Amino acid sequence: MKLALDLARRGGSSVAPNPMVGAVIVKDGKVIGQGYHRFFGGPHAEAEAIRSVKHSADLVGATLYVTLEPCDSFGKQPPCTRAIEKAGIMRVVAGSRDPSMKESRIKNQELRIKGKKQELRMMKGEIAEECERLNKFFFKWVRTKMPYLTAKVAVSADGFMAGEHGKFIRITTTEQDREVHALRASHQAIMVSATTVINDDSHLGVRPRRGPLGGHVPGEDPLRIIIDSHLRSPLSAKVFRNTHTLLVCLGTNPIKQIKRYADLGISVWCAPGRSHVSLKALFRYLGKRGVSSILAEPGPTFYSILKKAGLIDETIAFHGKGKIGKGLRFPE
Repeated sequence: MKLALDLARRGGSSVAPNPMVGAVIVKDGKVIGQGYHRFFGGPHAEAEAIRSVKHSADLVGATLYVTLEPCDSFGKQPPCTRAIEKAGIMRVVAGSRDPSMKESRIKNQELRIKGKKQELRMMKGEIAEECERLNKFFFKWVRTKMPYLTAKVAVSADGFMAGEHGKFIRITTTEQDREVHALRASHQAIMVSATTVINDDSHLGVRPRRGPLGGHVPGEDPLRIIIDSHLRSPLSAKVFRNTHTLLVCLGTNPIKQIKRYADLGISVWCAPGRSHVSLKALFRYLGKRGVSSILAEPGPTFYSILKKAGLIDETIAFHGKGKIGKGLRFPE
């Protein structure tokens, strides 16, 4: 199952909003096939693993280890349970349940598949918990129809996130910056407020990372989401150079002003709300669009707003060694 988990992680955000899934086929104590879900809409891990076995006769009586319960319905791909049954695989060990299935095929940890002597079992313990954590974005999205929100913050040694009046001050190291870009690449979207756009003027992209054999591996840029109730962001901001951007504002703004941003080629969504956009309405909208994960990079005020709204699922704090002295503190 650990090999299946390693395989599953290769899918990364390319499979979103689908789950990351890895599969390994074992017979007589030897691995004879393996595969993983590579991209959204592509073949499932089970089908990839079955296809990787050179001789189909070797599949008869084999055991399939898969990180997520095999699907049993038609979607972009046919049901994996049918492929497993057809291959003659006798035993399936799943790392976690699939909450998107209307009725789980697993009852009392064991099930005979389609009348044959095939057995489906669930893993328990630490490895099962790891399989669950692997797809925390997917599970949250399926169960609530809203994306999983990770809040990333940088905090100085004396507890500040920014200088006076929100002035940008570098807190993180170069190595920590690499971790931030890896975090961005693992999420479908990055979200900031207009204040961050004004103060930091970041492009909010993913920098290329160094590959295992040298050189650089380009990261896929997530959707950029700018929360700007009253359209304060300058049109010249770096973030608007990439059209894979969603600007969220109030519908009460003048149409001409909204059009100025739309003319840049970016998407604009007018959210409900009185003085500020309704973040919960936004999250429901994004969930319907298939966005299962968001990395927020908030300042102190926006972080407090997200926390008060109950939208933060996880906070990741990067701690700097230097002190700022005075400015905006991290809200406890």
